[in-house]
Amino acid sequence: MSRVVLHWPSFGPYHTARLRACVEAAPAGVEVIGLAVAGQVQGRPWEAGEDGKDLRVETLFPDEMYHELPKARVRQAMQGILAELSPAVVGISGYGMTDSRAALEWARRKRVCRVMMTESKADDAPRVWWKEWLKSRLVRRFDSALCGGSPHRAYLEQLGMPPGRIFDRYDVVDNERFRAAAERVRADPVPYRQLPGLEDERPFFLVSSRFIARKNLPRLIQAYAAYRGDHSDGWRLVILGTGPDEGQLRSQVESGRVPDVTFAGFQQFESLVAYYALAGAFVHPALQEQWGLVVNEAMACGLPVLCSETVGACYDLVREGENGFRFDPGEISSMGGVLAAMATSPDRDAMGQRSLEIISEWTPADFARSFWAAVAVEGEQRLIP
Repeated sequence: MSRVVLHWPSFGPYHTARLRACVEAAPAGVEVIGLAVAGQVQGRPWEAGEDGKDLRVETLFPDEMYHELPKARVRQAMQGILAELSPAVVGISGYGMTDSRAALEWARRKRVCRVMMTESKADDAPRVWWKEWLKSRLVRRFDSALCGGSPHRAYLEQLGMPPGRIFDRYDVVDNERFRAAAERVRADPVPYRQLPGLEDERPFFLVSSRFIARKNLPRLIQAYAAYRGDHSDGWRLVILGTGPDEGQLRSQVESGRVPDVTFAGFQQFESLVAYYALAGAFVHPALQEQWGLVVNEAMACGLPVLCSETVGACYDLVREGENGFRFDPGEISSMGGVLAAMATSPDRDAMGQRSLEIISEWTPADFARSFWAAVAVEGEQRLIP
């Protein structure tokens, strides 16, 4: 039996959904195995659920945090597990981290098919020519690539990956799980009304984010304060998440006397979907975001979206005036303007329906089709048992 390994730093619901789709679409006689480096990644305290119990996932350091692992240990463990599994194909998450490079080095040495899985785009950070040159050398060591969407494809081409070897739909979530759960909440919201911010039935904007600088939450709070200054009976703001900037954000709300802001903490799936289901619209204000899977989640729950124009998902998923609005994340007036526009729009329900239509083309099955197409470019013959 041939083996295919899909590697990520850790496994959460996103990875489980993609792995399952690849297992279900795998050619006969091919085993697909998930490979996680650590049990957790900082800022994403996922609970172990039952969803992936029937899937094979090898975790190198199940009780440790990804960013705290010494590079030498990661490198040794990664190359050791790949030698043990002896896959014919390796799907490698990114190219910049120690585990990614160790996997690439092993697969290249063993002449194993190498599929890069990436969501990097050109405007993620200031680019320096010599670093880009080094990066292009790494990219060219992969046989093919599976990327997020149009800006990610363009960046891979810029780095030297041939267009015919690039496939998109990397960034997906389990749409059906979110949609069905949101419908159940809307049919009977009473059990969720005790959650912070949901006890009040007035409409609200929803944010789900880590509390770090690039997520741009201080500017969003400023924009929301300006919006409420002009609309005293406007929508509320509910913010999900946690992170090092939480104290600063709470102080900003308190000192500025910003009304109707609820910090609801980090929520696991069942409670998270309740917020999506009962929100009026979703807001993603990040200054820099390679993709932003929370946009997928919100759309799968039938929400209109207000999205920073620098967020990767915005390019392909947010259609201006159809399922939401885009804004300049550096301009408070731009952000405040779309808050007001959404809250007063008579087309919100139609926008939510349009979100469902758009996201229906970004599913785990689409990820699997793209992954197997990326394998076929170079390595399909290696899968023959």
